[in-house]
Amino acid sequence: MNIDSKRIDRLIEQSKSKSYDAYTRFDWPENVAVDRLWCNEDLLTTYGTDVHGTLTDQQLFELSKWEAINFFSLNVHGIKTVLEFVCQCFYNKRYNDISNYLHIFLAEENSHMWFFAKFCQLYGNKIYPSNSINFANEGDELEHDLYMFCSTLVFEEFVDFYNRKVGLNENVAPIVREINHQHHQDEARHVSFGREIVKQLYNDIVDSGASPEQLAKINKTIKNIIIYFVGLMYNPSVYNDSNIVESSGFKNSAAMRNALRNSDERKVHHGIWFRNTANFFHKAGIIDDTSFLTTH
Repeated sequence: MNIDSKRIDRLIEQSKSKSYDAYTRFDWPENVAVDRLWCNEDLLTTYGTDVHGTLTDQQLFELSKWEAINFFSLNVHGIKTVLEFVCQCFYNKRYNDISNYLHIFLAEENSHMWFFAKFCQLYGNKIYPSNSINFANEGDELEHDLYMFCSTLVFEEFVDFYNRKVGLNENVAPIVREINHQHHQDEARHVSFGREIVKQLYNDIVDSGASPEQLAKINKTIKNIIIYFVGLMYNPSVYNDSNIVESSGFKNSAAMRNALRNSDERKVHHGIWFRNTANFFHKAGIIDDTSFLTTH
């Protein structure tokens, strides 16, 4: 793999210089106040819709709590999937040049999984379940690895959009702000690494003589990966736990989820949330357009 060794060395040095003990990094309060938002209001999945305007302040506070628990739960499940894949790459000859960084990456992600899980268990008494995306039967080994690294990258950019905003929000509880801020600091390095690997793997596939049909398949699959992560934002269990389903005029939480997920108002926010990610794949020549974000 033709990876810039100086760039990998810089990432390793940055990780070492900014390392910390995740188990002592945070002060864990007994509880988090429920008389305030747990995230920026425009990160709520009702934001921009008519439903949002019908919710009381207390309902918004409750919704933000359970959406934070859902978001952190997604991190737990997403990281588990990433770690399983990275462990398979350690001593694969294709990844010899980045093996040292992969070890550091794994250690950092393991720490993230621990503090996200602890937050969910302490302040929500649960980790929401989630279905993992599966590429077991997708293409040859190189194509499979591309999908796994792409999925990891989309996941990291998806969560970093949220982390970055909440990590700067002085109005949320300190533990909420600090976890989001710390994760953003670490993910900035992971995103830089992920983009480099994805471009290299895709170029390797093209250089190996990929057919137009294979490239069209990759184009479609990457778009579907992004759409998959859009869907994860909307969890019916969150609306049940927030007690907003009936008051919002829906017969059940699944109906509420579908209405919000497919609303034109929310599609605008999907475009905002995933715009930089989609633009990266488009500029790299991996997908042919970005309009699917606001039309799907």
